[in-house]
Amino acid sequence: MQPTNGGEIAAFVVARVITIAIIYAVSMMFLSALYLQLYRSVGAATVAAVGFGVMAAGWLITLVLFLLFRAAFGGVPPAVAAPAEKNAVTTSGGEIGAFAIAALIVMVAVSLVNTYVIVGLYRWMRANGYGAEMTLVSFGISAGYAIVFFLIFIALRSVMAGPARRDDAVGSGWG
Repeated sequence: MQPTNGGEIAAFVVARVITIAIIYAVSMMFLSALYLQLYRSVGAATVAAVGFGVMAAGWLITLVLFLLFRAAFGGVPPAVAAPAEKNAVTTSGGEIGAFAIAALIVMVAVSLVNTYVIVGLYRWMRANGYGAEMTLVSFGISAGYAIVFFLIFIALRSVMAGPARRDDAVGSGWG
């Protein structure tokens, strides 16, 4: 059985692109000023905590959009639901658990990589006249994190999700 399909991959890509756009817009409009105020008044630890919360909210938005787009694209894989439900907005506890664990792994990894690598990369870019390209680099980095997340999610889901219902009767309820 295939662990995923094109419709599911497309749904995740669309959901994540929309989420990143939302986070980017909110950051430009509100969060940058909030982070600066928090840093001045409380300290860097608070900024990190709020940033972690923003990341968590971003993954929650991604999950909701992913489930909606996956149904719209007919991308619900057989591991999640019976073939007759490939257009259903459906999930399982195992799939949600896999998503949450993958999100937590990626959030911790993002925090560490951003702290120890990306900050230095951006510093180097500014110092060498590449400040205008930093937004493009940040989108590329976000795409890389999304790919890593999706691979972890699919691997975890294949281990955690129970077998899907196999009855093909539409509207037969959760059997």
